[in-house]
Amino acid sequence: MLYEAKRQRFLVKSPSTCSEPTVVFAKSGKEVTCDAEDVILDVAEQEGVALPSGCRMGACGACKQKLLKGKVEYDEEPDALEEDERKEGMILTCVAHPVGQVVVSA
Repeated sequence: MLYEAKRQRFLVKSPSTCSEPTVVFAKSGKEVTCDAEDVILDVAEQEGVALPSGCRMGACGACKQKLLKGKVEYDEEPDALEEDERKEGMILTCVAHPVGQVVVSA
């Protein structure tokens, strides 16, 4: 018997003009092309960009960063992100998938 998980995504911020997922880390200046299934925290770690983290599943909020440009998607609504934080452009890097080009404050 096959089981296929239904993936539901939640969008944050405005659409990006770049179709290939790319993460730009503003403080370090690193720009990294990645897969749409990658989460920003994993991309950062692979490139040696130090970001705080904790639970790695969107529940604790330790990985919050400001999204300066672009949009991200979540597989499911994260627990540790309040509506006012979303409006301010905060994201949870441990569960945020880049859509096109994104710039994060890290």
